[in-house]
Amino acid sequence: MVGAAGRLVIVDPDDLVADPNQRAERRLTVDAAQLVDRALTTLAPGSDAWWLDAWIGADSMASEAVDAVLDGLEEPFEGRIARDLAASMPEGSTLVVGSSMPVRDLDAYMRPRDGLRVLANRGASGIDGFVSTALGASAMGVTTTALCGDLTLLHDVGSLLWSAKRGYDCVFVVPNNDGGAIFSFLPQRELPEFEELFVTPHGLDLSAVCRAAGAGHTLVDRADELIPAVDRAREAGGVHVVEVPTDRERNVELHAAVREAVGVALRASSM
Repeated sequence: MVGAAGRLVIVDPDDLVADPNQRAERRLTVDAAQLVDRALTTLAPGSDAWWLDAWIGADSMASEAVDAVLDGLEEPFEGRIARDLAASMPEGSTLVVGSSMPVRDLDAYMRPRDGLRVLANRGASGIDGFVSTALGASAMGVTTTALCGDLTLLHDVGSLLWSAKRGYDCVFVVPNNDGGAIFSFLPQRELPEFEELFVTPHGLDLSAVCRAAGAGHTLVDRADELIPAVDRAREAGGVHVVEVPTDRERNVELHAAVREAVGVALRASSM
């Protein structure tokens, strides 16, 4: 955390990173990769690898704990959707990830791998134009799959209606919890106006939206059915939505269960 750091050095090639409290000891307007390469030529290698070994070991134990929880589920869980989709993507393909929970779930649950390009819109307005972004990526001729929430898909539904029949090949995997799930993890969940002002449930039938757009639609209600459904949609070609209904409260419970399992594994290893 910046607040706990003894020294703060900002490395920013575009010189855009703000430092409102004037805490930075130095500002370096350089490319981070070039800075690391230069530093490696001047710094002596450490003689003790215990720190790195400890982190690698902890990461392995955490991954095993996560997989144990996820693989034991028959119901769809948004964390498992992100993990399984990323793992199943063909070599050299592109995964376009939506804002809010999908990009966070991918960060938390995706297994490290090569051969996959991951794209995401940045910032508080990253929801804007997501369908257009995914279809634009697919227009490059590379196998493209998109992972986004139901609100993100509907926010750019005009692009789906306009472009679904225009020769693009893109599969949209959509965990549908009828609203904004990310707010269930935030203090706003205690407000009496929570559902109306933050979750904003829509109650729409995504299959009807897909029919209107001329896009394919598949409904998946079991965890182990997701990847076969995605593969079939990809083989069929065109724009296809694979919808996975989830429950917001259950989603919070399962995220907590995964965190607890990881904590138990790490605590056991340190005893």
